[in-house]
Amino acid sequence: MRGVGAAAVLLVSVVQLPIARADDTAACVAKMSEYVAELDRLLATEIPWYGSHKIGPYNKLNRKHFPFADCDGDPLLIEASKSRFFRRIGYNPRAKYYVVSFSNEDVRISFVYDVNERRAKSNGAGWTDK
Repeated sequence: MRGVGAAAVLLVSVVQLPIARADDTAACVAKMSEYVAELDRLLATEIPWYGSHKIGPYNKLNRKHFPFADCDGDPLLIEASKSRFFRRIGYNPRAKYYVVSFSNEDVRISFVYDVNERRAKSNGAGWTDK
C-alpha cells in the first residue's frame, strides 16, 4: 500500500508541472498583451520632438512591465508581434536571444528575450536615425 501512495504523489507532481507551466505562459502572454496595448497607445499619441524627457514615458513603461521571468518564447514573441508598431524580431543563434523592435518612425523601443534564461528584459528606447 505504501508504494501506491508514493506512486500517487509522484503522478500528481508530474501532472502539476505542465499545469504550472501553462499558468506561467498564460501570465506572460497576458502581461505582454498589456505591454503591447500600452506601448501602442504611447507610440500613437506621444508628440514626437527631440529631448530626453520625451523618451521618459517609454522608459517608464519598460520599468513598469519588465522583466518577464519564466516565459516560453514563442507565445511571448507572437503576442509582441501583434503590436501596430512591431518592426522585427532578430535572433542571435550564438547567444540564443531574440531582439524585438517597435517603432513609430521617430522613437524606437525594444526588448531582449533570452532563450536559456526564459526571460525578457528591456533593451531601452531611443530616437530613430532619420
